[in-house]
Amino acid sequence: MKTKLTLLSVLACALFLASCSDAETEKRLANLERRVNQLENGGVVRNTVTPTSTPSASSIETNVSAKAAFKWDETLYNFGTIKQGEVVNYTFKFTNVGTEDLRIQSTSASCGCTVPQHTKEAVPPGGTGEIVVRFDSKGKNGQQNPVITVVANTNPAQTRLSLRGFVQVNAAPAP
Repeated sequence: MKTKLTLLSVLACALFLASCSDAETEKRLANLERRVNQLENGGVVRNTVTPTSTPSASSIETNVSAKAAFKWDETLYNFGTIKQGEVVNYTFKFTNVGTEDLRIQSTSASCGCTVPQHTKEAVPPGGTGEIVVRFDSKGKNGQQNPVITVVANTNPAQTRLSLRGFVQVNAAPAP
């Protein structure tokens, strides 16, 4: 069982690293994550937000059993079409709707093109925090779907945030 979980985790990480611009890979990764969650919970599926979903702030469920809980303003930001080389900065904002301090342990991105920075201090119940994300389109082309994974003392422990958009290569000047 542990070997299967390790194998699925390694496979999921490998797919994550290759998923900056492949929507089909994103879907496969989401399916693998659901399977890993099933194995971790003895067959019980946890309620998670995947990169392919686009919930509104009002439709995001808060787990009442969690002592600390996120309520996100948004979990998906569509930056539209940009020119190759442009940098997109976006701030994902959240409120702790739990009963204990919310502590973010880590934030990571699915590729090196995206750098997240999170609130370092504990966020008290009712308090707000943010994840600032910087996406650099240098060397990128076409549809982009970087995913940011947030690990915190919440249930589930991991939350996924997504950026989406299209990077357009500048056309060469006509001779």
